[in-house]
Parts: sequence; structure tokens; C-alpha cells
Amino acid sequence: MNVEGFSNMLESCLTFEPGFYDFRESQLFDDEQRVYVLGREFAGKEDHEVLKKCVSSLLWFTYRKNFPPIGGIGPTSDQGWGCMLRCAQMLMAHTLTVRHLGRSWQWSSAESKNGTYLSILKMFQDRKDSLYSLHQIAQMGVSNKRKVGDWFGPNTAAQVLKKLAIFDDWSRISVHVALDNVLTKICNASSDREAPEEKSRANEPEKNSSNMGNGETNLESEWRPLLIIVPLRLGLREINRCYIPAFQELFKLSQFAGILGGRPNHALYIVGMAGQKMIYLDPHYCQLAVDTGDVENVDGNGTPTESNEQMPLDDSTFHCPYMLHANYSSLDPSLAVAFICLNEADYSDLCSRLEENVLKESPALFHLMEKRPKGFPKFVPYSGLNEKVQIQEFWDLGDPQYNSDEDFELLE
Repeated sequence: MNVEGFSNMLESCLTFEPGFYDFRESQLFDDEQRVYVLGREFAGKEDHEVLKKCVSSLLWFTYRKNFPPIGGIGPTSDQGWGCMLRCAQMLMAHTLTVRHLGRSWQWSSAESKNGTYLSILKMFQDRKDSLYSLHQIAQMGVSNKRKVGDWFGPNTAAQVLKKLAIFDDWSRISVHVALDNVLTKICNASSDREAPEEKSRANEPEKNSSNMGNGETNLESEWRPLLIIVPLRLGLREINRCYIPAFQELFKLSQFAGILGGRPNHALYIVGMAGQKMIYLDPHYCQLAVDTGDVENVDGNGTPTESNEQMPLDDSTFHCPYMLHANYSSLDPSLAVAFICLNEADYSDLCSRLEENVLKESPALFHLMEKRPKGFPKFVPYSGLNEKVQIQEFWDLGDPQYNSDEDFELLE
């Protein structure tokens, strides 16, 4: 083995935290074990390969190194601090996949050339001009009092996704972060629209939808696909066992979109469960940054263009080839549960199933209310008017908005 290969192997061993993960996939299965991943049910050993295909189809974002410096002079790797940011990326990537490709979509060599899939992938590359890049998430975190290089908690990650999604005019996803363990049933939607996977235009985004960054739309009155994130604390040092029955029911909901959790400074994206074990994707593996910026069939905002040329990219590093699992006792009680509702009927179904199967347990994971509780401040939908997202890779010196004084400090 050459020096570089040994160095990479050593780095991988040091990155994964011993004792937290288990590669022995066979332990997940017995003849009668039911496995649930993001609302899909699998029959133990019988569906082993189908289950692995489902997990490997999820976009997997890990530590990367040698990407352009964040903010021009910042870090070129997120190893050691970016794990929750990567988990937030995985949650949003799954949301966009469901939104544009459908819940049953699977990754394959043929699908890796799918223009819509490539559009989604490009939105997460490690560049300033990608909307959901590590660069944008880290810098948007400053508005939540997190410096670039600081570790995020589940709630901070959720709030940053909410702020970035407002600038995604292609996906037009609303992100709601339910605080104080309260989710209300009343939702302002004027129409019940069929799910994107049922529409022929789901894989053909509008050509004029590439104007990301202004947060404007002419369709505010229509129902938008909804990502709900519920930050929770389910114990002191570990999840209280009284919550486990209800917690397990979450994985069975078709709208379930995963959990941002793990341990302090060791975040995981939890996607499934098998009995007393959780299945998750782990970002704690450092890989070289992949730049898809030269792809001609996808523009800088992640929207497919007219070109028929395909991405010259090995995307295998964005898909996890194995399943990791851990016990509930290894999970910190501070986490955030996510749901995706593609239309109003989907949201109504989620509310019904939460009441019937999840929140009937005592104590409840969180509360589902008919309307906003008295005493709560008035709900004001987030508009992004006070936020600014700069998705240009470089400044145009002729741009009237460019101010050369912004990056310099006057020394006396």
C-alpha cells in the first residue's frame, strides 16, 4: 500500500467513532423482523437486498476536503465540525428527491444520468454558488449566532434549512420548524394538489424556475410541498424509555423524512429502525471534494438546461454502500424529527396517523393542536426579506452592488 493509501485509511479509521456503529448487517435481520426505512416496510432477511438498495439510493453527504475556502479565506474542509451540516444536507436532499422524483425513486447507473437527479446533486456541491452547499449553510448559521466552524445542534440546522429554502424557486418547498413541541393542524392552503410523482411535469422543472436567490414567487396562494421539522428533547442524557414505543411508530409513517440526531459533536441522519436498532447514515468519513461546476446540462442554480450532455461524474461517493445501525441508548435525547407532505391530503393524513399511532402514547412526543394555542405569538410566515444569499462564485467588479470596501478593514 502506498503512503497516500495508508494515509486515507488511517484518516477514515480516526474519523469514524469506535463503538457507535455496527457494520454487521446480518444482526438487523431475523426471520420475523420487520424493518422500516423512511416509511417503507421491509420483511427482514427476505428483503435484505431491496432494503440495501433503498438505503444506498439516499444521497449521502460526508466530510469533504480541498473545497474552495468558505467565505474566501475560511476552512477548506469541514472535518471535525460539519457533521450536523452534512446531516441537514441529507435531510434536504431526501426532501428534494421526494419532491422531484417521488418516494419510490431508486438510484442506478441509468438514473445517475437523470437530469433532475443531477440537478438535485449539484445544489449540494461544496461551492459558494450552490444553494444548499456547506458554504451556504455555514454562513447562514451566522444569523443563528454560529460562527463558521462551529458545531450545529438539530434546531440550528432546522432553522438554517428554513432560511435557505425560501430562495429555492425551483423546488418551492415550505419549511416549518415547530417549536415548543407543538404542531397545529390548521394550514393555509387553497387547494389540494396531486403529489409530484403523479404529475408528468415532476421530472421536467419549468425552464424559468432557475431564478434562485430572490425568494419571490407568483404562486403564494397555492399549496407548496411542506417539510416539517420538530425539534425535541426526549430525556436528560439518553432517550427516556417511556418514549420508545411512540418513537418507533414514527418510522412507519409514509411522510417520515428522517431524524437529525446522534450525540453532541457527532451528528447522524437516522432513517430507519429494526426492533431495538436504528439505521442511519454517518457523515463522519472524509472524502475529496467533488466539483460538478463544469457540467453543461445543469445551470449554476441546479436547474436542468437545454443541453443533452451528461455529467462526467462518478457519483458513487454520494451513496453509502453499507447500512449502519445502533441502539437507542446511544442516541442523545436532543434531536429533530422531520416529515414531508407533498400536498394538503398528505398533511391531513399525517395528522390523522400521528393522532392514531404516535401521539396516543403517554407521555406524548409532542402535541398536535387544532389551532395555535392562546398566548403564543402571532405566526408570521418566514419571507427571507431580512436575509441575503449570495450564490455567485465570484464577484463581477462591474456589478453596481459590488462594494470593494466590504472585505477590507481600515487600520489606523
